Amino acid sequence: MIKMLKCGAALASCVVLSFWSIPLASGSEAQASGSFALSDPSTTSTPASSTPPEFSLTISPTRLVVGQADIGVAQKIQVINNGRSSASVTVQKRNFTGGSDGSLVFQDSAPYSASEWVTIDPATFDVAPGATQIVTASITVPSAPEPGDHQVALVFLVPAGQTSANIKINRGIGTPVYITVAGVTNDSTSLSDLSAKGFATGGPVKITAKIHDTGTVHRDFRGATPLKISASGTAAAFPDFTVMRGATREISTTWDPPLMCICHPSVSVVNADGTRHSMTVRIIVLPLPGLGIIAGAALMLAIGGWLARRQFRASVNKAAVRLNRPVSVGDA
Repeated sequence: MIKMLKCGAALASCVVLSFWSIPLASGSEAQASGSFALSDPSTTSTPASSTPPEFSLTISPTRLVVGQADIGVAQKIQVINNGRSSASVTVQKRNFTGGSDGSLVFQDSAPYSASEWVTIDPATFDVAPGATQIVTASITVPSAPEPGDHQVALVFLVPAGQTSANIKINRGIGTPVYITVAGVTNDSTSLSDLSAKGFATGGPVKITAKIHDTGTVHRDFRGATPLKISASGTAAAFPDFTVMRGATREISTTWDPPLMCICHPSVSVVNADGTRHSMTVRIIVLPLPGLGIIAGAALMLAIGGWLARRQFRASVNKAAVRLNRPVSVGDA
């Protein structure tokens, strides 16, 4: 979750905009229903209860991926009020770029913007508690657009109500919309970095990859096509993620290495044209705690053996002295 805070002069109101970055879908999956809720900050970390929070707004689907064949089809978005109070919602269109962590970074001007292409109806509305409002996003592509992905974020903003407080919080949810313009497109990516600690005493070991989108549309690494690590031991696939057009994504996973090795985990990205980008990182795995225990046990055994041999020699020497002692006449 990202929070963007804008404050004016002293005692002026502040605006807090919270949103999530959502992995992209493709094809018909873009229309599948998914949802997430943004609750009042005072209740977000409290356990679930039967009493709904004062503010809870759900958007479904959480993101839209509009393919070339669906550009002329009006996109429907559900705005569901799960809170106890009526919500006055304003829908804003915001340009954004992709952050390295998968977040949406709002900007006044951004490459591949589609903010002028989308018309929202209604743009302002009230949603009663428990009610659902359908919002329609209509897309009009300009003449001779550049082929590939273009994007805009729809921000469902609920302004703060009238209170006597000096600080007022405006709450909102950002839903990214990705529009693919017809033409020659490709989802090529390159691997720009692979990093991990060079020495480990055991697993799991964190491995981080950086993937850059060099194509004209986003690239999904999820489902049947995740990003994987090739290495000895047990490696988990990277979490599902998407690299936006022109963006660089940093993603991490964990690897359970063998007990002891000089290992070279590698990651490869294969594009549609067959080109492969690979990187390898060297990791020395030496189980120092385990070796310390073994060395300690061996030392104790050695000391015990030495003490036993010393005691045995002492008893032998004592017996030899007794045998070699002269025998007196009285003893006979």
